[in-house]
Amino acid sequence: MTIPGFAELRACAHVVSIPLVTPFRGLHHREAINFDGLSSPAEWSPFPEYDDAEAARWLRGALEQGWSAPVTANGATSIRVNGTIPAVSPEEATALIVAAGFPHTVKIKVAGPSSSLADDQARVEAVRKALGATGRIRLDANGAWNLDEAEHAIRTMEHCDIDYVEQPVEKLADMAELRTRMSELGIGVAADESVRRWSDLDAIIESRAADIVVIKIQPLGGVSASRILIDKALNAGLEVVLSSALETSVGLFPAALLQASLERENPSALDAGLATASFLSRDVVTQPLIAHAGELTITPPTLDYSALEELGASPERTTWWLSRLERCLALV
Repeated sequence: MTIPGFAELRACAHVVSIPLVTPFRGLHHREAINFDGLSSPAEWSPFPEYDDAEAARWLRGALEQGWSAPVTANGATSIRVNGTIPAVSPEEATALIVAAGFPHTVKIKVAGPSSSLADDQARVEAVRKALGATGRIRLDANGAWNLDEAEHAIRTMEHCDIDYVEQPVEKLADMAELRTRMSELGIGVAADESVRRWSDLDAIIESRAADIVVIKIQPLGGVSASRILIDKALNAGLEVVLSSALETSVGLFPAALLQASLERENPSALDAGLATASFLSRDVVTQPLIAHAGELTITPPTLDYSALEELGASPERTTWWLSRLERCLALV
């Protein structure tokens, strides 16, 4: 992979601030840099609170996407994806299921700061009713529960036939203990926020803290790095879910290609968490990667320059991002 200099990156960088349809992680806008890469459009979008060392890993993923040999879908035209339900009312959750075309699998956000356990239960029950008996449900607590809260909440909602709970607690030791406490339920535990570096997977395997690991391509440094981690997880007996870091369709594309590869190798591969472009009020490509009925068509990204102009960040935020880019490039 050729690593471009800062001047080259700055010349092809588009800093955007995209309003979100629904607030996510306390954000109302998603900021990113989209590049006119040498081989493909590329995206760099580490969340603002991440330090330079962590953001530099994200940058390696963007550079791989835009300045290395293009990755192809090898004949695949679509992938399987889960729908995502934010912390909304039961009525809104049902409407989102209908609008998404009744996906096979749905991930539901729970344990939000303004959501009680009763609210979570009502939301999950509404989704189960809308999906019917055959739909698959995942919960995502983003590490917000403590150990006892997690066990109580999961047992409260187990009647909704839950496949697994993503990051129910923050600490690996608590995740391992939770797996032991709930072993008779048949509900898996997935590690998401716990997987931010390569060494994190070793800790998860050694502690037996999870049944599933959630892999996000850009934060781990791109497709090549993520593929190594995925193979290690699979060899250790863990299942893998590819997921989004709330990227634009530019950032989602390499993850979609990797998911296509996993589905080709294993037709029973778990549905990916990549149907998140619909959270953006507008995308930066001419054909956004919008899922319907649990399927996402794989479309190579073509930048929409009118959208990039309309969504351009303020001068202050643009300066902030370009300064961050220069610092992080020195760490790649």
